[in-house]
Amino acid sequence: MSVYDLKAGDTATIVKTDFSGGAGARLASLGITAGKRVTVLAFSLFKSSVLIGCGAVRLGVRKSLAKLIEVELCG
Repeated sequence: MSVYDLKAGDTATIVKTDFSGGAGARLASLGITAGKRVTVLAFSLFKSSVLIGCGAVRLGVRKSLAKLIEVELCG
């Protein structure tokens, strides 16, 4: 399951991330790494991007990157 498959308000734990290069380094520097909890805050109008929260970070991620963040639902 990916972050994109969650519903708004769902919280999950990041299992792994499948991106590399500049985007991977940027997200890792913001704390979007395996083992962290992530919450889906909202989707854009046509679900082309996802607003996620991870710790103190709130971040808009485009659909293609959101599908590369593999998660497992919490509780």
